[in-house]
Amino acid sequence: MNYHLGLRDSLRKTPILAKPLSLETLFRNITENGNWVLKINTLFAIFFLLVTLGFVFAILYLRISKIIKDRNVEKQKEVLSNFITLYLFDDKLPSEKEILEFRKENIKTSLDEKVAIKVLLVFEENFKGETNEKIKELFFKWDLSKIVETDLKSGKWYRVARAIYVASELNLKRFQTVIEEFIDSERDELRQQAILYFIHLSHEEPLAFFSKIKKPLTLWEQIYIEECLKSNYTGTVPDFSKWLNSELISIKVFSIKMIGDYNQYKNVPQLIPFLKSSHEDLKKGAIQSLGNLGYPELLPHLHASFHEETPAVKTFILNVVRKIGSIDDFLGFEKLISEKDWVSRQVYFKLWNNWRKELEISTV
Repeated sequence: MNYHLGLRDSLRKTPILAKPLSLETLFRNITENGNWVLKINTLFAIFFLLVTLGFVFAILYLRISKIIKDRNVEKQKEVLSNFITLYLFDDKLPSEKEILEFRKENIKTSLDEKVAIKVLLVFEENFKGETNEKIKELFFKWDLSKIVETDLKSGKWYRVARAIYVASELNLKRFQTVIEEFIDSERDELRQQAILYFIHLSHEEPLAFFSKIKKPLTLWEQIYIEECLKSNYTGTVPDFSKWLNSELISIKVFSIKMIGDYNQYKNVPQLIPFLKSSHEDLKKGAIQSLGNLGYPELLPHLHASFHEETPAVKTFILNVVRKIGSIDDFLGFEKLISEKDWVSRQVYFKLWNNWRKELEISTV
């Protein structure tokens, strides 16, 4: 009797372990027991979990797709390169039928066409002369010119810029009329590509497009044109004096600078009138170019007209005299600077101090 009573008491004291709740039971408790805070937290947790999984799968998909695409592009490049090499250098040239069959089998999509153009451009960069003409032939036989035409009319600046670049590299003159429209484009990229196109295609008059320009050239565009003339133009050096009568000040400034840079001594008489120009950029350009060309009457003119110049022109004159004149020539300008002209005096003494330091170092 006592044994049963003790057993019953011990059972009462022993905690009863709860059965583990299944996910279904847990979800039912959350949704049915009215705990709205727990409900919201659960919904947010599920939402962010799904978003995270979505991002992970999207990244994996895009990454795998890019790897597959890159591999296909590399294979396409190899196939195209082999055929182009055969077409350019093999004794037995592919027939017209074989060329068209190759295009039908290997250049099917717009991506294939873009890859084909890119491979042709690589060959064009590495070969010149007759080989380049054969590259252009293949470009037209594969009917890739339609991409250039489509891109030029697309209205999307990046596609237009790409088309102008291709036309420039392959010397496609048939697009000149269309590309002229982009000489005054609001987009710098299109304007620069159009400039490069006309310079690259020209053999005698690389700046003929100046007659089409209506907007002033920016300083960066002037630098860009100068660089294009040096690196992309292989014809005879143009006579820059023909653009000294342009309606655009920026073209005049550019032409004056080029006359000095290309040592066109025959054009010195045409630069002299700009020394009295009312436009500071034209006057400074003439001073710079005549100094580079060694015009003997430049220093006397600068000395005589110094007191009439603006502070900006005076500063420019002092810097030019420091470069092209002797010490006596430079020191002769000190008495021409008014005591009240603090800007010019500061420039003068700074240049003179630097010159003296250079002389001291050279004599050591």
